[in-house]
Parts: sequence; C-alpha cells; structure tokens
Amino acid sequence: MAALTRPARMRIRAAATGEGRAIAALWRELWDAHETWGGYPGSRDPRVYAELAHRLDDDARIRAGHPVLGRHIHLVADYGGLVCGQVEGWFERHGVDPATPFTCEVRSLVVGERARHFGAGRALLDTLSRAARDLAGAAPCVMAAEVLEPNPAMAFYARVGYAPVAWNARIDAEAGAAAPAGRFAARIAEPRDALAIARLEILLAARRHASGDLRFDAPRAVDPTTVDAIAAHLASAARGFALDRRDAETLVVHDRTGQVRGVASFTVHGLEPPFLPLRRGLIGRIALDPAVTVAPLLSPLLTLGCKFALSLGVSKVELTDLSQPRTELYDAALGFGASAWSRVVIRSE
Repeated sequence: MAALTRPARMRIRAAATGEGRAIAALWRELWDAHETWGGYPGSRDPRVYAELAHRLDDDARIRAGHPVLGRHIHLVADYGGLVCGQVEGWFERHGVDPATPFTCEVRSLVVGERARHFGAGRALLDTLSRAARDLAGAAPCVMAAEVLEPNPAMAFYARVGYAPVAWNARIDAEAGAAAPAGRFAARIAEPRDALAIARLEILLAARRHASGDLRFDAPRAVDPTTVDAIAAHLASAARGFALDRRDAETLVVHDRTGQVRGVASFTVHGLEPPFLPLRRGLIGRIALDPAVTVAPLLSPLLTLGCKFALSLGVSKVELTDLSQPRTELYDAALGFGASAWSRVVIRSE
C-alpha cells in the first residue's frame, strides 16, 4: 500500500529563538508594501533587518514559548514548520471609566505572499483575539487596527467582522502652516481653559460613541474633579512649546472675545526601525463648538499644529480621529488640503 502523506497544517504560536530572520523578512515585505500605499518608508539596509532579527530572537528567548509579555502579544503563523506570517497586539485601556472596554491594537499583521490562501491572516487575528480576551478577564475587549486607505487588507478586515469607526487624513506641514488667518485664532491651552476644554471633550466622547468607537470613555457630565485635573495637567506643561517634548500639547481656538471654541492635541514622536528615522506629527482629539461652522474653527488649529511640526522637522502631519467621509469635520479637513490617509476598524469581543 502506498504511503499516505498528511497535508501541512497551519499552527499559530509564539515565535521561537532562531526564527528572527524569517520574521524580519516578513516585516521587510510589509514595510515595502506600506510604502507603495503611501505609508512611511522603511529601511532597505540589510544591517537594519539583521539587527531586527537579533532583537526578535532575544525577545523569543525571554518569552520562552509564551506569546504574552506584559501588555505585548506576539504571534507567528507556522505552516508546515515554516514561519509564514506574524502579528503583534498591544493591550491597554484608553480611559478611566471601569466600564470602558480594554483595547487590543493589532499591529504588523503580515502573511507572506506564498501563504495568503491558507487562512493564516484570519487564524492570527482569532488567536490574538483569544489572548486579548484572556488578558481582559471578565471585562469587555475590542480589537482595533489602523489600515491605510489603499491597503487591500481593508476588504479582509471587513470579511472577518471589523467595522470602521474613525478616519484619519494627512497634510503637508509646509502647506498647512502657510494657510491664511481667519476670524479665529489658535494658541497653546492654559489652565484657565480647563472648563471650556472639559465641555468640548463631552462632544468628542459623544461623537466617538455615535460612530461605534467604544475604545474611549463614554460622555459624562463635567465635574470639578475633571476640570481640576485638566487644569493641573496644563499647568504642569512648560510655558510655550518646548522643542524636545514628545508628549501631546493641547491647542485651543478662540474667537475675538477670547472665548474658547475648539480644542485639539498635537503630538510628535519618532518612528523606530525598520522605518527610516523620521518624525511623525499628529493632530487629534478635535472637538469644536457646534454653534460655529467647522471649517473656520478647524483651520487655525491645523495651521498652528503644522507650524509646530515644521519647527520639529516634521514634513507630514496626520489628522486623527475624524468623523466619517461626507461629514462636516472630515470635509473641512480635506478642504484645508489634507488627503485621505487611513481608517481605524474595530471588532468587539
């Protein structure tokens, strides 16, 4: 009787020491694809990927066969004994309300080109989801991923139950900084703005939940504790804008009487290898007075953020956490000169 051969099986597991080079090759494949979709460029220096492989092997040695290390989850897809895919997850809670779900942010999901019809992507996400649920215990948990607009994986995420809840755009910092002034002006927030900011952030929370984005706290009434906390945070920040700061600055837009009509955050941080050593600017947490047309309020916030970005050597600024296309906020961002960049998709577990 002829010998029977068993077909290779897909297995999702923790990475093993010695597989760093194979995983680094997957990362190289992912970053090259991201660049073709307009994403940040990755290195083409083989020494960068050799160092990455070394770090991945060290990480696997520390994990000793366990995919979870602290808040970080790392899984690989093994097909017939060879690594053909990988995914990372970052587990955290965005908020202070105990009712707010935990979030597992999906990062670096990639399946090698030769193994994209064996269900590796779905299996990686499903296993990551189970690990996140285990970390969450009895608390609710959502899976979230940011997907570049041209990325064909957008259709894959839809097939496995992810739905878009937030949209991001990107703008050239030099062009944004040169926008003409209007009847509103923007500046860095001060402690005296705390009450106005607290009220505006209720609108932000309501907009998020209306879009189905459960990653953040639900709207709640302004109370003295919240206002005091915002004021203390603003007071602790250095006066003006410190060029070496990496954490978010709060920006406000006000009318000619000084009344605060909108708020946003501005953040800059560096991209780590295997990306090229660039700095990434983000303007987010945008909340605007609904009594005023959006575009005149948004423009000075974006202009100020772009000026800060240029002073820090940042050429592109992402506008995050926008409402869906064909809404006033999203259209105002595109009217300012931004272009569609990515969207956040989530699945509740």
